[in-house]
Amino acid sequence: MDNFEVKYDEFNRVDVDYYIERARVERAAYIASLFRKAFFKKSEKGSKARVAYNLQQSPAV
Repeated sequence: MDNFEVKYDEFNRVDVDYYIERARVERAAYIASLFRKAFFKKSEKGSKARVAYNLQQSPAV
């Protein structure tokens, strides 16, 4: 389990903005990793990632 530390602001209140910003950063990192997994594939030959074009696209209606 992660070690959880409560952050306080200058008025000795729980710093809610800190937790909102931290959740924002964690969510952005999670979504970025999903995006990378969906759109980029690691090449076995090298360290470069390339865009995967084999995704299905629904036709426009």
